[in-house]
Amino acid sequence: MRAFVPADLQTESLEGTIEGHSVHMALLPNLGADLVSLQVDGREFIHFDPDILFAPEPHIRGCFQMFPSPCRLTNSTYVFEGKEIHQRKHGQDYFIHGLVRDETFAIARREDTLVASLEWDRDHPIYEGFPWEGKLTTTFQFIARGLEIQWTFENRGASNAPAGYGLHPFWEIPGLREDVFVKVPADLRLELFDYNDQRPTGKTFPVAGTHYDLRDWRSLLDLDIDDIFWPKTEEEAGLLFRDESLRMTIQCSENMKHMVCYSPMGQPFVCVENLSCSPDGQNLYAKGLAELSGLSIVPPGETLAGWVRYRVERV
Repeated sequence: MRAFVPADLQTESLEGTIEGHSVHMALLPNLGADLVSLQVDGREFIHFDPDILFAPEPHIRGCFQMFPSPCRLTNSTYVFEGKEIHQRKHGQDYFIHGLVRDETFAIARREDTLVASLEWDRDHPIYEGFPWEGKLTTTFQFIARGLEIQWTFENRGASNAPAGYGLHPFWEIPGLREDVFVKVPADLRLELFDYNDQRPTGKTFPVAGTHYDLRDWRSLLDLDIDDIFWPKTEEEAGLLFRDESLRMTIQCSENMKHMVCYSPMGQPFVCVENLSCSPDGQNLYAKGLAELSGLSIVPPGETLAGWVRYRVERV
């Protein structure tokens, strides 16, 4: 990634009241339209630490967008329709979290909505690592007690484009880990090459009867994982804050069947991510594992779209 500067913290924010509940959001347009605040009735749910942007090894938190390759990509490289693609910008390999999270998005405001858009042509840095002209539009719209994020990729290139999209939210752990529960309704876990790598091998294992079974509410007390789950069922994923009697439900479009749960010990956050394809999806697809990869092939002039919905309720 590029080096960050104070201007990256320029914020676009919006607040409103729907059905008697206040909702607030804030984006960083110069940092990939990263969602750095989501408040419902004054309670902040996003974990964002601006100091780590300027650390010797900078990181982005909040809830950032991953496109065209969610999470990791083997050697920043894949083969598609006989052509080797190197995922790069400015001559630098981007092996993790795609190409857009450090780009500047244009922002349009409506009464209850912020619309973030990014367009690129052959002269844009994104084209170096994703050689298809295109446009990514993300709509952040208030709903009762929460937020819906709608995303659309338009392929403006002349050939099929292999594309995936993901959201990487860092949810705040406000108190004790043992009081926060997570639910990821998926029957399988993808085998990883290495726990510190999180690239899937192409094999899957049932979660039933294992440490990775998150199909019912599971406390974060002893849950230290960074794993990929698939396929998401029709049940809602979510987070339960037991000591506050609050639950966040996470819903998504049918084409976002992959989920990642990242719950590192000793950190003030947990990540529950929705993806339209697997990490390293382009390479799984190239291995003939199209269904497992979830990768979408977008013809010229057509679009790929989906949505994720975060809603808070009292229990």
